[in-house]
Amino acid sequence: MQELRFRKTLIHSAILSVFCSLPAANAAEPAADPDTSEDIETVTITVDQRQVNLQEAALSVTAVNSDLMEQANITDATDLNGYVPGLQINKSGGSERMVSIRGVGSQTPENFFSHPGVSFHMDGAYITNNIALNMGFLDVEHIEVQRGPQGTAFGAASTGGTLNVISKKPVLDEFFGEVQASFGNYNYNQGQAAINLPVGDELAIRAVAQTTSHDGYAVSNGIPGGYELDDANNDNSRISAKWQPSDDLSITFIAQHYDAHNNGAALKAIDDPNPDPRVVSQDFPAKFDMTMDVASAIVSWQLSGMTFKSITSYQNMDHAQSFDADRSTIELFNGYDHVATWATSAETVMQEFSLSSSPGGTFDWVIGGFYLNSNSRQYVNEFAGTDPDDLTDILPVDTDPAALPPNLTYAENTAVERTSWAPFLQGTLNFTDDFQITAGIRYNDDGFDAMSSTYYATPSPRTFDTDEVTGKFAMNYQLSKDNMVYTSWSRGYKPGGINGGAVNAMVVSTTIEPEIVDAFEIGSKNQLLDNKLKLNVSAFYYNYKDMQYIQEDPIPYSGGLGNIPEANIWGIEAEASWWLLDDSLQLGINATTLHGEYPMEYYALDRREADAAGAAALANGDAPYPWSYEWFLARGSATVNVEGNTPPNLPKLAGGINATWFGEMESGLITARVEYLYRGDYSARIFGTDVDQVNSYGLLNMFVQYEPDDANWKVWLTATNLTDKAAVAGRFVDPYGSGVVSDEYVAPRQIIANFSYAF
Repeated sequence: MQELRFRKTLIHSAILSVFCSLPAANAAEPAADPDTSEDIETVTITVDQRQVNLQEAALSVTAVNSDLMEQANITDATDLNGYVPGLQINKSGGSERMVSIRGVGSQTPENFFSHPGVSFHMDGAYITNNIALNMGFLDVEHIEVQRGPQGTAFGAASTGGTLNVISKKPVLDEFFGEVQASFGNYNYNQGQAAINLPVGDELAIRAVAQTTSHDGYAVSNGIPGGYELDDANNDNSRISAKWQPSDDLSITFIAQHYDAHNNGAALKAIDDPNPDPRVVSQDFPAKFDMTMDVASAIVSWQLSGMTFKSITSYQNMDHAQSFDADRSTIELFNGYDHVATWATSAETVMQEFSLSSSPGGTFDWVIGGFYLNSNSRQYVNEFAGTDPDDLTDILPVDTDPAALPPNLTYAENTAVERTSWAPFLQGTLNFTDDFQITAGIRYNDDGFDAMSSTYYATPSPRTFDTDEVTGKFAMNYQLSKDNMVYTSWSRGYKPGGINGGAVNAMVVSTTIEPEIVDAFEIGSKNQLLDNKLKLNVSAFYYNYKDMQYIQEDPIPYSGGLGNIPEANIWGIEAEASWWLLDDSLQLGINATTLHGEYPMEYYALDRREADAAGAAALANGDAPYPWSYEWFLARGSATVNVEGNTPPNLPKLAGGINATWFGEMESGLITARVEYLYRGDYSARIFGTDVDQVNSYGLLNMFVQYEPDDANWKVWLTATNLTDKAAVAGRFVDPYGSGVVSDEYVAPRQIIANFSYAF
């Protein structure tokens, strides 16, 4: 029983270290003797291309392990909201994911020339398109979320940070497996099976398969008979093989396939006449289809005094969706009902090499190089009409203009080849056992070659290249065995790019300037009261140059990404966990506060104000008809000075409080946790109007698990959003089409029963 109790407390300390780099391993020891904590397995993560103890990393990083994911039913990237400080993941106009950390990231995934701002990795392999976040989480060991620019280790697209999903790997010389079944309301069903199979002494194979389905959390009442939204029908599978012919060499192959066919996201327009937040008054069915294949090879070779590592990855994605972009049953623009269809395909090859010194010397170093080539195609068609039998498929790029259907109102066809390469170097000088200085540098080169057209005109070639030097400088000092302080500067860079739909724009440029951020951070990591109390704090300040944002144009459908000359973001993060009642109760609390502003004069076009100005010009006779030159000028006059406004996605307060109890019974261990997650008010756009204000919310979740002694099974019950709160998780303003403002609501109350058996 004591062994079981020890193991469970270790697990829970790990999962509660979801803020400011709390060292899960060191936090877990419940025994009275603090020295025993040195014998506990530490949680290691990949920081700056090296495997380090999470607590020793001189930056803000979170590791969410598989136990918390299991207990909190974290199956999708959006489920991480509330568990990772500063992280916010919402849905856009379709079902794509928009990710930000500390307010930095992307506001739309629809411009696939742009970079996400928060890079996404699977087992260290960079995934180029954040649409891939729809894959969900399968057989995960832990998820690493590094906050702040990661310009040395992860390069471009990591101005806000990076998310790295680490899967469970094959284990040599062991045969084992697990089956798991989950059932809940909304007809929730999930089944998963995993097996680890040794093949001789040097080879092992791990295979896992998962299927997930549930009914929609919302319904569209504008379609006869109703139409469910936010449903799930997903299949996910992975096979991996580890070959280790010697203690110095290991090669791991990973292949994953994902397939989804869903009805699309439930995004409710803020002026929807139906007051029920789970009812959407759209009159066109939404669809989301996606297949994704990722294959990777990871080589680790221990040489004399150094380690060679290689990551090779091939990715292929096909994605198609259709949705009612006006989110209503009202016809806009004199009978135009905005129906959008998208199709995106991407094929990517990535290669990264690194050579690092063995730890323990006076000078630790890593040197490496990165290469990526990605070929993407994107077709966008928009149609007038509401009849599901209308033409809603993506039309081929070679469609004859004379054969275009009469209800086609907009079309954009683009092909892009992206090439990136980057050498990097970083070193850590260990002046003493307690004091280290780290410096790193990376040269980033990104190029785009594109062919694009609108309304099926002859495609025109476009080329854009950008480069930047990024890096970091950090110092950390061990005040004592259990107390450390650190400070750092890091530079992040998001490449520029091309606005595919801005060929005929009045204001929006066809090219996007690179985004540069200088980030300054100071923090402290502490273990107090004989390891009973953990307290970690950090403070940061970001200075942005040419911050990328969604820019509107007086001509509808001609928007894209623009650059705000300067932006500042700052905040404080804190976390504490405390063992009480003879180590049977653990309390945890975390909090983050975020602030920011645009410090200089800058005028941007508010799409909603532009629509009002255009309507007024028509009503007053200042414009003869829509899409006239006078109408464009009227719309263009609706610019707003954003100086002093707060950037999007910066809640003034966010965090959570939790309590975990461990009860020993004659037959086994009962674990119970209750938690309250809170996210404060924030602005959804740069304009800071009443429309942009997203209200705060709090969610109450509970978990209870029974695991018998000397048995291979366990059962648990997870309840999320116990009060069934219909809170707004995120707000999306369509930047390129209808301009409709839509709300994404948190999932309703879910009660899920789970059973697993290990063999």
